[in-house]
Amino acid sequence: MSTHYSLAAIQTFTVVAKEQSFSRAASLLNITPSAVSHQIKLLEQQLNVSLFHRKSHGVGLTAAGENLQKFASLGIQNIQHGVHQSQFASQRTRLVIAAIPSFCERFLIPKLSQFYAHHPDIEIEIMAQDNIVDFNSSHCDAHIHFGSGDYVNLHSEWLAKELVYPVCHPDLTSVSTNDAHEINETLLHHHTLLGYRAGIEDAPGGVSWPDWFGQFNLDRAANQSQLWFSHVSLALTAAEHQQGIVLGWHHLLGDAITQGRLIRIGKRHIETRFQYYLVAPAAHWQKPELAIFHQWLKQQFVD
Repeated sequence: MSTHYSLAAIQTFTVVAKEQSFSRAASLLNITPSAVSHQIKLLEQQLNVSLFHRKSHGVGLTAAGENLQKFASLGIQNIQHGVHQSQFASQRTRLVIAAIPSFCERFLIPKLSQFYAHHPDIEIEIMAQDNIVDFNSSHCDAHIHFGSGDYVNLHSEWLAKELVYPVCHPDLTSVSTNDAHEINETLLHHHTLLGYRAGIEDAPGGVSWPDWFGQFNLDRAANQSQLWFSHVSLALTAAEHQQGIVLGWHHLLGDAITQGRLIRIGKRHIETRFQYYLVAPAAHWQKPELAIFHQWLKQQFVD
């Protein structure tokens, strides 16, 4: 068995393994299918194992191929990350932070300029991610996750709870923003309800319109229209464009209420089952830059 392996062939293998197709891999790699076939055959000869088996449509991994994929994909990713770091090497330290998409858009990104102002030597790379990151296969330092805080082989630090209450654009009401506390929940009967498909970001931790009406024994208007969105941030944006009333997440509203883009309806709220946590493998918490980011992030929830 050879002890020298073609890195080009290994990279080609990872693409074929992901796409389950020689032709699609060839298209992504900008080479011919025959070149892909040649590189896979070379790698199989070097390893003295079969990596793929033919299927009616495309190819599938053998047991040996599945084993190699787990390690080869991570290895290629680490090489690419190393190249990227070398190309942009500077005196600044880089942190890769994952977070649910709505949190990225509505909370984290608007505040990052404040972080850079106080910590110009640390760069933050943002990765939108619904499910908890697989730290074994992804180069990520930490994940701001909305969940239970209980994750296998990971350490989580509590950040904040989340409150939900109805909001809408001021033009949908006859009350000025100065009298926002006077808006009655009967307004819910007169406009479209904006919802999101819980399960993408937060199931079972979110709050739906049936939850809201049931919690406070409120009647829902007959044949009331409702619009659906995949993420909370999309529903909030629709509300800012006067398309209806949404159950707003307090921390994701940002400055929408203070700047008058949205107005709160009533005084009641529901606390979500899930809460915000900063999650990372134990070893990552030893990084000074992550400790700095963690302290800054906690302060953003307090402000």
